[in-house]
Amino acid sequence: MKKILKFILAGVFALSTLTISAAERGFAIVIDPISYKEAKAEVDAYAQSVEKQGLKTYIVEDVWYNPDSIRVKVKELATQKDAPIEGAVFIGDIPVPMIRDAQHMTSAFKAKQDPKKMEFTSVPSDRFYDDFDLEFSFIEQSKEKPNQFYYSLTATSAQVCQPDIYSARMKTCDKGDKTKYERLKAYLKKVVAQKEAAIKLSQVFYFAGQGYNSDCGLARIDEKNSYYEMFPNLMGQAWSLTYQNHADYVYSKYPLMSQMQRKDMALAVLHHHGYPDTEYLDDNPIPQNAEQNLEAVKRFFRAKINTAVSRGKDTTETINYYKDGYDVPEHWFSHEALFGKEISEKDSINAVQMDLHLTDLGEYKPNARVVILDACYNGAFCHDEYIAEEYIFEDGDCVVTIANSVNSLQDKWCDRNIGMFGLGLRVGNFVKYNPYFESHVFGDPTYTFAPFAKLGFNINEALLKGDKFWKKQLKSEYAAMQSFAINELAIRKAITSAEILEIFKSSPYQTVRLMALNTLATYKDDNYIECLSLGLNDNFELIRRFSSIQAGKCGDLRLIPAIVSLYSKPSIGQRVDFQLKMAMEMFPYNELVAEFKKQDPCKDYYNAEEETESLLKSLKRFSDKSFEGEVEQISNPEVSAKNKLKVIRSFRNRPLHPAVNEIIAAFETITEPDLQIALIETMGWFNMSYKRNEIADYFFSVWENKNYEEAVRNEALKTYKRLKGF
Repeated sequence: MKKILKFILAGVFALSTLTISAAERGFAIVIDPISYKEAKAEVDAYAQSVEKQGLKTYIVEDVWYNPDSIRVKVKELATQKDAPIEGAVFIGDIPVPMIRDAQHMTSAFKAKQDPKKMEFTSVPSDRFYDDFDLEFSFIEQSKEKPNQFYYSLTATSAQVCQPDIYSARMKTCDKGDKTKYERLKAYLKKVVAQKEAAIKLSQVFYFAGQGYNSDCGLARIDEKNSYYEMFPNLMGQAWSLTYQNHADYVYSKYPLMSQMQRKDMALAVLHHHGYPDTEYLDDNPIPQNAEQNLEAVKRFFRAKINTAVSRGKDTTETINYYKDGYDVPEHWFSHEALFGKEISEKDSINAVQMDLHLTDLGEYKPNARVVILDACYNGAFCHDEYIAEEYIFEDGDCVVTIANSVNSLQDKWCDRNIGMFGLGLRVGNFVKYNPYFESHVFGDPTYTFAPFAKLGFNINEALLKGDKFWKKQLKSEYAAMQSFAINELAIRKAITSAEILEIFKSSPYQTVRLMALNTLATYKDDNYIECLSLGLNDNFELIRRFSSIQAGKCGDLRLIPAIVSLYSKPSIGQRVDFQLKMAMEMFPYNELVAEFKKQDPCKDYYNAEEETESLLKSLKRFSDKSFEGEVEQISNPEVSAKNKLKVIRSFRNRPLHPAVNEIIAAFETITEPDLQIALIETMGWFNMSYKRNEIADYFFSVWENKNYEEAVRNEALKTYKRLKGF
């Protein structure tokens, strides 16, 4: 029976609860009044499906349309004594928080915050609603798009992202002859039916798009092995784990859509580049003969010239640049050859076939119940239409997508804890425990697969169990559970770094070792340095890759022997090679050379002398030597403020540890507040540096110094907190 409770909270909310039994935990459905009126029966049915999972459901109507008021109510429900909510879903036209000054909590977003381009330089993020330790100051409501509310992360806020609850969005738009309310109703019916079906996770598909992770085949091979560790029930089943590489097809979108439309498909992980309306899948087809090579070259020139002309460049001047520079026939550049109707239509058709577009959704009916879109912008819910929502609101059995609202780092652990899906973990908890600022669930966050094994407990309820239970799970027969237990115990501060290091050394599971490595990264002690040294030469590609990245961010000189050892090995993987070279740029040239000569790794090579000379020469490019003279520009009065800012911002991706003292000295020569703030913010990106405490202490003194402007001092406090990890 439905019990309706109505009350007013600061004139903002009406709330009702659906109760069938006393539940320990709750779940909030936050919905705008019109959506609730139009889809009330379907929303109530969805609420009943959530209650069948043991969660007391609260339906909250947002009648004020203000993010701050919604946040207050969500926090109240999450912190109440009886049946506090563990998660929430925001249905319909719920305000979109657009966050500024929090780029350090994203995986890759580093746009210059231009106040004239607010939408494109802010991050749409529901961490505003689900992470209560974050504090924001209101900037403005967008006049052009009134559903967007702009906020700045304050200096008094926590500077790390640790959601208190999970959250999700069900936000769509009118399409064709269907209103957004009709589409919402259809989706809610679908998700209730899929939850009733309660399928097991027995089919997994993963895809690699062009240019992703350096097109490294070794990365994809090891990824397959990791899925077998995470989902042992897939072992021995024919075609239970399917992989597709874009390079295996002229146009990969059609076989991809075919796999995604399989009725038995449970989970899909799609690695590719993206935009709000596009999944970028393919590059131009690789030529197979002379004729195709010739056509590829012509297509290259057409694309370059058309792009230049579209940007206002002179047509004749542009044509002459390519014609003379590449010494190619003049008839290739005739108007018909470049801009003719026939060739333009041909190029347009090719462009449509290379990628998956919003317009494909509708004809394309994805049936994978859960889809991880490991791509930039596919989850940009500040727009009316975006890829992630179309997957769930179109026909097909897909009920959940996990996607990013802005650009996303290729080298992040996007499927961390993915094996817990097979053991019944709620989708919302998957993202809660992998909390990138840009990562969001679209659809029902309470959705679960039926566990493939009898655990003797419900994994979602087990999250409330004590440390003793989770220490026992370190010995679980399932790698996914062991891995999750490491993370859970670390959050509770119930496991030491020495214990985690021992797990890294002894575990036969590559995914467990990867969790140990990434968990130790939060301890940042001697055990972490030892783990990094071991990780650089681990047999799992992703551990080597993450160890390379983290070694560069750390800069501890004790890592140099392991770095040189890995650098001199062949076939370490294209992406590992790329990240290792980036990391080496953060280390001093002389120390790298000395270690290389000490190890003499090429001594047994057939062409030892040539290889040694080549590698030694390359160290000038891949060491701090490549940045000589850059720091001096910051304090050089002859260098413009614009160029100084460019140099300062470059250190966000390149924490040059050997130059820390020089950078701090340069800061003391700066008088412009804007440049001071930029440099302080940049130094916050040294949060993994072995010199982080030295940097933190310095900027804490800046915060205490009232001679600096308030904005400068606030940025210093934020950087101090970032470096200290709170």
